[in-house]
Amino acid sequence: MKKKILCLFLLSILAFSGCTKGADEKNNFNVSGNLAQTQGESRVMTLSMRVPETLNPLRNREETVDTILKLIYQPLIAFDETGKPCPSVAKAWSFSEDGKTLSLELRSDITWQNGETLTTDDVAFSIETIRGAAEDSVYKKVLEYVSGYTKTGPYSIEIRFHTPFSKNIAALSFPVISSAYYQGQTDPKSGANMIPMGSGPYAMQSYSVASEMILTANPAYAEGKAEIETISVRTIGGAETDVYAFDQGMTDILVTDAIETGRYADEGVTGVYQFTSNQYDFVGFNFQRTLFQDKNMRQAVAYALPKKTICENVYLQYAKVAYTPVSPNSWLYEENVAPYEFDTSMAATLLKNAGWTDQDGDGRLEKDGEDGTEQLSVTILVNQENSARRQTATKLRDELGLLGFEVTLDIVPFAQYQEKFIGGDFDLVVGGWQMSPVTNLYDFFGTGGSLNYIGYQDDQMNALLTAANEAVGEGETLLAYSSLQKRIAEELPYISIAFRSKAMFASGRVGGVVTPTEENIFYSVNRWTFAQEN
Repeated sequence: MKKKILCLFLLSILAFSGCTKGADEKNNFNVSGNLAQTQGESRVMTLSMRVPETLNPLRNREETVDTILKLIYQPLIAFDETGKPCPSVAKAWSFSEDGKTLSLELRSDITWQNGETLTTDDVAFSIETIRGAAEDSVYKKVLEYVSGYTKTGPYSIEIRFHTPFSKNIAALSFPVISSAYYQGQTDPKSGANMIPMGSGPYAMQSYSVASEMILTANPAYAEGKAEIETISVRTIGGAETDVYAFDQGMTDILVTDAIETGRYADEGVTGVYQFTSNQYDFVGFNFQRTLFQDKNMRQAVAYALPKKTICENVYLQYAKVAYTPVSPNSWLYEENVAPYEFDTSMAATLLKNAGWTDQDGDGRLEKDGEDGTEQLSVTILVNQENSARRQTATKLRDELGLLGFEVTLDIVPFAQYQEKFIGGDFDLVVGGWQMSPVTNLYDFFGTGGSLNYIGYQDDQMNALLTAANEAVGEGETLLAYSSLQKRIAEELPYISIAFRSKAMFASGRVGGVVTPTEENIFYSVNRWTFAQEN
């Protein structure tokens, strides 16, 4: 199975969100002098990361290093399996009436790995460290939301935000670092930055530059000592080598796109843990075309898209069918929306009601207009590097063709695809967005939204988007997002297709309660177990 994973992973598809940092680095795999070899592989779980510039999580710019540092540091606020903010360093919180200030109460039983107690001094220091971080550091975007803070006690703090936004709290998932330990040592080149000291489930025992980092279970971890005692983190030069290392049994964990691996996974294989990603795929309409300003036409196209078949045959069931741009796995998801399930009879009826008929018996639909007879023809834009999108576009073309559309596929390289999408040079577009916990849907569907490339405008939608953004508190936010999703599903600025799945592959030695999430694959790591080999 792993050899098949390797072969297919090397053909990974290009997502609209861009490339991962470090993708062009040399694929050098360093296995010299590692603890796993000296102590015996069966007692050590082995992971991988790129060569770190720094091991200070708030100054780090590399995603794989950030993933590993989640083992050492705890976030101010975490996310549960539904993407809902949940306690971590902060145990409780409440918003001010205007939604611009969040009062947090910290746990008083969290200690740093040097034995000192974590306090609000550390939270404040962490925010200041982010202020001084490079613009491309992992947590720099926190400051797009956080404007300031006030310490109100040793275990209480108020966080102020620039504007009221229902997802402001999601920006507080940054790791908290020790003010005493890092004071005057936040420069990436300073000594403390290569000797991490956190409060998480693991502590660093040793680090050999560009070779290996050894972690051991932190006995003082507030959620209970991890069952796997030792972790070896090897430095690997690139994603392709990650796959090779896992294939050769050199590492125990591999996270990748489930679609790319699932089709080659043997039946009955254990150690595959799927989780819903934030990758959202859709079909978009160009509202600059009068044709798609008619909701009957948008509904007809929606009824012609066989989403469930696409999820089965294109995504190979490694995706969840979506009806809105909110993940079906999210605590904010509203399931009672207009589904527009595949129904070509309904699509044909809607087209007839809109005045489209086959006047000359050639199998193509026409409509009389002020300028004469108009042929029903559309072009579907798709980027050629993305096989799933190409297959989706082909299926939609075939179904629309059977209904009487004349359809042309505009399959172009990604750079040209992006240019056409942004410039409005399309009729229909098969696309995707990498969503995040702080995604602002106004950007996509609001009048003048920064990512509203489809040119959609609707006053009622604007009001619902604003209400969802400005909702304060859990109940109000749920209600606002429910109303918004119903409107999006009904109005169809996009036809939502699916949220893709990812998969974490684990060696047969890893077990226990393994529940990876998009935000943290080590979400339940202290409950992972490591089977001893005989």
